[in-house]
Parts: sequence; structure tokens; C-alpha cells
Amino acid sequence: MKIKAILFLSLFIFLSNSTFGQKKITWTNVLEIYAKEFRRTEKNPTSTINKNAMSLEDVENKKISIVGYFLDVDPDGEWFILSKNPFATCFFCGKAGPETVLELLGFKNEKKKFKSDDMVEVTGTFNPVYDPEGKVSFVLENASIKLLNK
Repeated sequence: MKIKAILFLSLFIFLSNSTFGQKKITWTNVLEIYAKEFRRTEKNPTSTINKNAMSLEDVENKKISIVGYFLDVDPDGEWFILSKNPFATCFFCGKAGPETVLELLGFKNEKKKFKSDDMVEVTGTFNPVYDPEGKVSFVLENASIKLLNK
């Protein structure tokens, strides 16, 4: 009986850690982080940003969870994006900016389980990527996805 109790307690602790181990963020948080990073890289920043807004230091290299639209943007099925907006109004269609998408690095859509515009919750490690001009975009590494809209 003791062994069963110990195993149950161990399983409960393990599941609690995996469920609550990530920080939930919103697209507003991503926008705040993007704005702070964009301002930091400008030579003459002119806009003011809320000092209490989330910053890159709050989430960089940390496991986060965020809800958005799954986008399969590669005909070969090798490149996936999480977007604030559905495909018709996403960043690639010119209706939004780079702060509205997160690239899903290391994700494989096995058996084509997820389709474009599926509403999903993605958990992964949040990191910035800077281009040669210093402009920032964001990625989620080692992403795992949970379908929400079916």
C-alpha cells in the first residue's frame, strides 16, 4: 500500500510541474516585448512604453504557453507558425506586423494533425532572433501543441 501511495504522490507532483511549469502569456505581452526590443534597437527612440510592460528578460529562454492560430506556411510541411490572426489577415498577407507571429522551431506536424487556422495552445521556449539589421522576431523552440477548437 505504501508503494502505491508513493507512486501516486510522485505522479501527482510530476503532472503538477508539467502543467504549471510554463508561464502563460498573451499577444498583448508579445507586442509589449516587441515594442521594447524595437525601441532598444532604434537610434532615436521617440515612443514611450509602459515601464510595467512585459520585457524580453521576463520570458527569454523560459517555457511559455500562448493561444493562437496554427499556420502551415510551407508546402513541404516543414515550417510552422503560431499567429495572433487567422491566415487571411496574418503577417504574411500584409495585414499585421512581425510581432503577431511566433515561429515554431523543432515542431513536426506528424500525420498532419493540425491544419491552418486551427485554434491551438502552444507551449515552448521563447527566444528572440535578430536579423543582420538588428530587427527582432520571436520563436518558440521545442514546441508542443494542443488543439482547442474541435
